[in-house]
Amino acid sequence: MAETRAGHSIKRRLLVVLLLTTLLAWVVTLLFSYRDTLHELDELLDAHLAQSTSLLIAQIGHEAEGIDTEHAPPLHRYSRKVAFQVWEKGNQLVLHSASAPNVPLSSRSEGFSDSVIAGKKWRVFSAWDESRRFLVQVGERREVRDDLAETIAENLLRPLLVTLPVLGILIWFGVAGSLRPLKTLSSQVAERRPESLAPLEAAVVPTDVLPLVQGLNRLFARVRDSLDNERRFTADAAHELRTPLAAIKTQAQVARAATADAERQHALDNVLVGCDRATHLVEQLLTLARLEPERISRRDPCDLHALAVAVVADLAPAAIGKNVDLQLAEGEEVHAPCESALVGILMRNLIDNAIRYSPPGGLVRAMAAKTADGAEFSVIDQGPGIPAEAQALVWERFYRVLGTNESGSGLGLSIVKRIADLHGATATISQGDGGKGLRVSVTFPD
Repeated sequence: MAETRAGHSIKRRLLVVLLLTTLLAWVVTLLFSYRDTLHELDELLDAHLAQSTSLLIAQIGHEAEGIDTEHAPPLHRYSRKVAFQVWEKGNQLVLHSASAPNVPLSSRSEGFSDSVIAGKKWRVFSAWDESRRFLVQVGERREVRDDLAETIAENLLRPLLVTLPVLGILIWFGVAGSLRPLKTLSSQVAERRPESLAPLEAAVVPTDVLPLVQGLNRLFARVRDSLDNERRFTADAAHELRTPLAAIKTQAQVARAATADAERQHALDNVLVGCDRATHLVEQLLTLARLEPERISRRDPCDLHALAVAVVADLAPAAIGKNVDLQLAEGEEVHAPCESALVGILMRNLIDNAIRYSPPGGLVRAMAAKTADGAEFSVIDQGPGIPAEAQALVWERFYRVLGTNESGSGLGLSIVKRIADLHGATATISQGDGGKGLRVSVTFPD
């Protein structure tokens, strides 16, 4: 028996996949949101720098010396990180804020620029007044923006840290509830008795699990049919073997008790005949048993006429021994998709039955021909035939027509039917030529 190893847990895998997928989607969304927010923040703060510069330019007149340069009191925690300078003719500092350095905030005289003063990074906007006498520079420390970015990142991450555990718990309960039908189904299968092959209840099974339940029910049905066939086969085989074995035993006892050589020889001859019958029965049983589980997965084109030639040649001595004329109709190749070994068994059983039930001097004809429905193989004899009411029963195992004096096991035609079914072929029985004898035909589809 192959070793069974436990694989991964579906529940754990679903939980991990859902959590990781949610976390990844959330992180990607946060990154894009954080980047867009920083971009918009930079645009907003740059606009404030430009607006502040415009306001200062509007307030500066030609009497810049009269402007009070006293430090304004800090009114906000970021006040000392924002500064402005007013330069006359670009080289004389005439006005500045308390937080502004004594050196130009930027070397550029117009537009936005980034600079480093005393190890501090600044974002600066520079502009001239209309007369180009005063250069106004308004700057903001980069750490202000960094602080704002850090605050934004914390505000974005805080909900994730709080809700992710809650989301994990909700996903765990959701996955556990969704997989509960599988657990219930496995419990039903585990608690079943070995002989119980009734179908599983599929009324409340989720649609995702329904194919599994339907597959199990089909498997149970096949196993049930197989067990029924095996039980019937075993019982019938035991019944059929009992008769020839009893006859052999009886003849052996007669031979042992016989006092005359002729009587002993006759009993021994009957023992050999009984052995031949039992051997034939066992061979038929073994053939039928091999056909039970077989499924033809590949069908190669085979020539029915060539197969019939080989089978007729093998059975010709039996026909000669019974003084039966065995003929094979001439014809060309007749191809059909089939398993040649099985079809050979089918032909052998049909021709052998025809020889057995044909009277001495009778005629048995075999033929392979192409028809509108496919390829057909037929055997026609001049025996007693089969009554119409029994024609449907002769395909069953061990069934024999009442009143026949020929030896047999009643398995020949059941083997023929089984092989025909495996090939999707149709086996039919009808009267022979002139309303006498029997005609058995097997039609193989193209």
